Amino acid sequence: MAALRLPACEESLAAFRQFALAEGARAGLAQDTLNRVELVLEEALVNVIRHAYAAAPAGCERQVELSCGADADGVFRLSLTDWGPPFDPVGGAFARPDDGSPEAELEVELEANLEADLDHREPGGMGLFLIRTMSQPAYARKDGANVLTLRFPPQADA
Repeated sequence: MAALRLPACEESLAAFRQFALAEGARAGLAQDTLNRVELVLEEALVNVIRHAYAAAPAGCERQVELSCGADADGVFRLSLTDWGPPFDPVGGAFARPDDGSPEAELEVELEANLEADLDHREPGGMGLFLIRTMSQPAYARKDGANVLTLRFPPQADA
């Protein structure tokens, strides 16, 4: 898989997007899948940029690495790595709302936001929902890093 490592800042979004879409096109993804890749990637990156290093000490190297490419079985994968504190954006669905973890707190907020009508919905907060519903996400903590893998299997012709 091809990889790109850049600073975890909004100025890096365009380069990450261009990189992933070029790899997706090279893999032969259909336009609707490329659109999902673009949206899910942006949501995941914005979460890393805004939250992964929020409590990091001064001088911490705030980096994000994106690896992407298609497997032999035609599944396109994005893998985002950051070196912030542990955070599982996928496991929130299994967190108990009263366990006090950041994942559980976000899960409660997400559920409340999904149930609200558009006039009462809080801005933002839909990134995890989009990531979970538009890709097949998996999380791992490896060698002091958060690794979020997003799978986009080939879609059957409509």
